[in-house]
Amino acid sequence: MSYWNKLAPLFLLLFSASLYADPLQKTFSDWQVTCNNQNYCVARNFPGDNNLVMTIRRHAGSDDRPLLSIDYGNRYTGELKGAPLKDNLLLDGQRLKLDLKHWEVRPHHLTTTHAISIDEFLMQVMEADNIQLLYRPGAVISLEGMKAALLLMDDVQGRINGMSAWVRRGERGAYDVPPEPAIPLIAAPRRPPLALTREETTGLIDYGTWRINTDECSLDPQRRVVSVAPLSDEKALLLVSCEMGAYNVIDLAFEVTRTLPYVAKGVTLTLPFLPPGRTEKQLDLVNAEYDVSRGQLLTYSKGRGIGDCGLATRWQYTGREFVLAEYVEESTCDAWHGSDDWPRLWTSKKMPPEPTTSVEMTP
Repeated sequence: MSYWNKLAPLFLLLFSASLYADPLQKTFSDWQVTCNNQNYCVARNFPGDNNLVMTIRRHAGSDDRPLLSIDYGNRYTGELKGAPLKDNLLLDGQRLKLDLKHWEVRPHHLTTTHAISIDEFLMQVMEADNIQLLYRPGAVISLEGMKAALLLMDDVQGRINGMSAWVRRGERGAYDVPPEPAIPLIAAPRRPPLALTREETTGLIDYGTWRINTDECSLDPQRRVVSVAPLSDEKALLLVSCEMGAYNVIDLAFEVTRTLPYVAKGVTLTLPFLPPGRTEKQLDLVNAEYDVSRGQLLTYSKGRGIGDCGLATRWQYTGREFVLAEYVEESTCDAWHGSDDWPRLWTSKKMPPEPTTSVEMTP
């Protein structure tokens, strides 16, 4: 019997208590590793502003679908000049010999999803110091911290002392690993709410501008921006800009009745996990936008102006509250990732609508 099958009752008990895996994002010397609530992990070297980066990805469970890539250049640099990577990489100053039979080979991008090829490559480079581009010595992949990052990935995914481990390999079968944690299912309203009438919009904006309590806002009332959107047929979402920085605006959010007399309730966003490097689960609404068609509240906080680091979230309105649907964060500001490719710490899936039943009348 499988090792994990023997432990299944205990595992299910522990799983029901914790529901989902705790996301993490950590750095080890020159490597960063991120694992989400399904124990899907991504590790890469930094800084990426020398334009040469290795990325290693792996899913939890026996269907691990690993991926390893080496890239020279990114969305900020575009295509760079220079000879192909496959002939111009050095490992600790010596020519890096690559068996590229199962790799996708492009001039400045090498990628493989072939598990054996990834194992062979990692064994070749695991104890080395760096990978360097021959014709540009400043383009370096530091390997300091890679082994610790991969060990953490193995630990999170329950692979240590098993044949599928990348670092601390043992005799336990490759399929004796915990399954991928369940993905959170979120129920969304069946249909978008009725659009706000002109009278409703005017009344709510006037209410948000002059009468709602925003005493804690540092932004001058005349500079505040008030926006309103329908949450349901009875309630609206009111967003009031409260504090402003160079490229971030912090908003306050209120759930307000659509008709007089207006009744407002503050909206707070509480994460289901403690984010890396933070001491509380409550999240500020930064650069908030509301997508009425999907019933989703979006936040986007830049770490600096070019948008290569920061965090972004997506919250689904269920008809009663906002529930976290997605959380992505890049804590390393090194001009490698755009916001569309920041590491994902939390993911979810929309719950399928309940089937409608009809009753057939028989004569």
